[in-house]
Amino acid sequence: MEIFACIVGRSQRQRHYMFHLAHGDDVTLVYPFWVAVGASRKPILIDTGFAADVAHAHGVTSYADPGDLLKLLGFAPADVETIVISHLHYDHFGVPERFPNAAFAVQHEDVDYYTKRGLNHPARALADAKSLDALADLRSAGRLRVLHGDTTIAPELRVVHVGGHTPGMQIVVCESGAGRVVLACDASHFYENLETHTPTALIHNYEDYERGFDTISQLAATGTWLPGHDPHMLDRLERVEQNVYRVPKRS
Repeated sequence: MEIFACIVGRSQRQRHYMFHLAHGDDVTLVYPFWVAVGASRKPILIDTGFAADVAHAHGVTSYADPGDLLKLLGFAPADVETIVISHLHYDHFGVPERFPNAAFAVQHEDVDYYTKRGLNHPARALADAKSLDALADLRSAGRLRVLHGDTTIAPELRVVHVGGHTPGMQIVVCESGAGRVVLACDASHFYENLETHTPTALIHNYEDYERGFDTISQLAATGTWLPGHDPHMLDRLERVEQNVYRVPKRS
């Protein structure tokens, strides 16, 4: 399985926003979605990226359209049949109608929170309202795969539910030519979050967040892991095209 990072944009955020109760200069974020390609040559997406208007609303610059990034890898959005959504924040789940043939795998805890018990919570503003509204249509069409905990998605790809950042936060474990690759997504936005056991300020459950850090470390003990938004991870990847990177194979 090959794994690619497609970078939709960048932003600057205050440090205390990304490292709870911290002080210091602003930090730079990159916004990836991931494409995993196995022996079947059918792409599996981990997250979707987001639309240009959403990027503008949230101060994301250097925007690249996710459909155009997919084309650089030789795929069209209609080729995608499986999408894993790490969690339902705007920068990870957006414009689902872009992928007309895809089923979306999301943890029950996030679906329930963002469509029911969390409807009136301020944290819902971190999701894209139009995309959340589309969940009902996806369910009616049989294209919403609601997961209940750890699940195997494909022979070389599985998800592990950790919570913490959102109720249904899940990380993705890929067995690839690079060995085991753990995509932490926003269970650890930066390498430093895990290294210091410091979550972001966007905490749904602190104890789950801390257990998530330990889970990433345990799963990556025989492989490698990549954070959700740290630009330094790009230094560890191979550039394929503008805004497209590959996880290198082990030598």
